[in-house]
Amino acid sequence: MGKRVNFEIKDKVAYLTMNRPEKRNAIDDLAVEEIMGYFGQANTDEGVRVIVFRGEGSAFSAGADLDYLLRLAQNTSSANFEDSCALKNLLLDIYRSKKLVCAIVRGPALAGAFGLILACDMIIASDKAKFGFTEVKIGFVPAVVLNLALRKLRESDVRRLILTGKIVDAEEALRIGLISEVVGDSKIETYTEQFLKEFVAGTSKKAIALTKEILSIVRDMTLEEALRYSAAMNVAARSTDDFQKGVNGFLKKQQVEWE
Repeated sequence: MGKRVNFEIKDKVAYLTMNRPEKRNAIDDLAVEEIMGYFGQANTDEGVRVIVFRGEGSAFSAGADLDYLLRLAQNTSSANFEDSCALKNLLLDIYRSKKLVCAIVRGPALAGAFGLILACDMIIASDKAKFGFTEVKIGFVPAVVLNLALRKLRESDVRRLILTGKIVDAEEALRIGLISEVVGDSKIETYTEQFLKEFVAGTSKKAIALTKEILSIVRDMTLEEALRYSAAMNVAARSTDDFQKGVNGFLKKQQVEWE
């Protein structure tokens, strides 16, 4: 266990739990370092099918630790750039992961923590969850994380959120397409555990990896390039053992046991 993050693997699911409830799981350089380390461990573990982010206590995360930001303000430009690149690299690793990456959000997920969950494939939120880019309220900018917001949301919604610092509740977050589902706060852990159990049992690891690779690449291609690349990925998928196993299982009406 780290000083900022708890890590465990259970039933092929890796859980990264930010564990600083007395600071509402505020993120500093040590938290980023531990998240990167544990995420890298889970991402390269062949036995892990899903990676989950969550927060201990009543908040997912209030965002960057303000004491930490004040210390950064005294650093050199090169040191600040290096720190920003650490966050950038973490978000890229999450976004490009070939495993399913989920966030379970209870309470606020603000500023940099908002960006963290935007890098995930799915966000399952409690009905008490809240989201916001609050940087402008402290004279800061959501420079790195807004790039993910622009990939996930309409530009009009992104501009409204980042320019006003508005905090939205789970209902509005669902309406604008920010989150995947809203679940009652007392039921969210049980609901997510059951969902992930069904996901692991019912999907092919190789198919998920190939699909996520396509998702991360084609949006930056022209339509012709994307279709050609996708056609090649179809060929790659058809050559896998998982494809043969899945099709044979379907034809024989047998339950497939995925790794």
